[in-house]
Amino acid sequence: MNAKVFLLSLPALVVALSANAATCRQELGESTPTARFDVDAQNVVDHETKLTWARCALGQRWNGSSCDGEPALMSWDEAREAIAAANRDKPQGQADWRFASLPELATIVERRCFEPRVNEAVFPGAPSVRFWSGMEKRGAKGMAYSLDFGAGAAQASDKETKVAVRLVRGTPWFQPKPMPAPTASAAGANAAN
Repeated sequence: MNAKVFLLSLPALVVALSANAATCRQELGESTPTARFDVDAQNVVDHETKLTWARCALGQRWNGSSCDGEPALMSWDEAREAIAAANRDKPQGQADWRFASLPELATIVERRCFEPRVNEAVFPGAPSVRFWSGMEKRGAKGMAYSLDFGAGAAQASDKETKVAVRLVRGTPWFQPKPMPAPTASAAGANAAN
């Protein structure tokens, strides 16, 4: 009887141990090779983008080898407040943390892996959840973009949606271009329609 209990619980143990491990397609090349990053206990420097990332999402804690706990899920405005609070508290002595843009978040997506879509040697314990970007949707004041680190999809989300945040520092290397003002002929054509 004890052998049957052990055999029945072994699959559950395997599932539990692998629940946080990414599934990766080894035949594909790495999009975020570990050698591209300098990693210390709590930060990651990306030599390609020159950005410094917090290894753990807000709400998680570094345990010496991985990020523990669940990320804090918050609205976009709550995330802005949490980033401001982090800068007042100066984690790791830094006070210049910010939202990442959507393209910046995409630079740390490991395209050959999913659940989570990250290089787990660089971001161990990363959750498979959506992360806010600092990019608001044009023409939709109550919307901002997030990136899903489970499946890898970007989407515009209502700013009241509860989403995770990963802090980043460094000069933004991607800035969306402002939309050009309509020309007089275009404005007249639109008025005629």
